[in-house]
Amino acid sequence: MTQRCQVAGPATGHLVVMETTLRISNVVLFELPAYADVDELNTRIRPRWPGSQELVADVWLVTARVRRSKTDLAFLLREIEAYVGEAGLQAIRYWLDGRFYIMEAPALDRAASL
Repeated sequence: MTQRCQVAGPATGHLVVMETTLRISNVVLFELPAYADVDELNTRIRPRWPGSQELVADVWLVTARVRRSKTDLAFLLREIEAYVGEAGLQAIRYWLDGRFYIMEAPALDRAASL
């Protein structure tokens, strides 16, 4: 099944449509601002969560395939939240089940960096 999602271009803030064949139920897509962030994230989440990476409209997209266990998605999202804080990012967008969400750095990390 082909899904359509919108990805914001960083320079213009305009949304572009991206065609994807991802299964909604088991794949999470993360938007990252730079390739260096992609390398760091892949090092952190692979091989536990297989997936891919792709540059679309100046935004790096990293996918992660979750297992069908009750806790796998929660573990992945906690790992991503920790990564966002440690990488010095304020927040990233991610796509899950056909909707975009914002993953913010943990509050303590943001307060310490101010």
